[in-house]
Amino acid sequence: MTNTSLEDAGRCLLSVAWNIRTGVPRAGARKEEIRARLQEVCRSLGHAACARAAGAGPAPDHVPFLRLADLAYEIDTLLLLVDTALAPDPDRDHRRWAEIEGLVAGVDALVNLTAEVLGGQLAVSR
Repeated sequence: MTNTSLEDAGRCLLSVAWNIRTGVPRAGARKEEIRARLQEVCRSLGHAACARAAGAGPAPDHVPFLRLADLAYEIDTLLLLVDTALAPDPDRDHRRWAEIEGLVAGVDALVNLTAEVLGGQLAVSR
């Protein structure tokens, strides 16, 4: 089933926020920092999207919200893979961290875009 509305997208973000893995053994400070930020952003924007969908007027574009949910899920999955292999491979972990940091940099752009879609009301959640 495809998410086709702002409310669906908001609920998707809330689901991602709920399922981000926290307190993972050997997580490390940077992993927890990234996860906490993703949870906060997904939760804030998810609630805002649902509230906006319940309001009057034409519904704004829901796709940026779904892109953010996808990105947050992908980052969380990669964080789980770093440092958890049965056979340690520092080169692989280094490549994954580089990919994670690149994806994390894209979160701000999507947060700005979704806040813009919502009329800028979430600029404080960054």
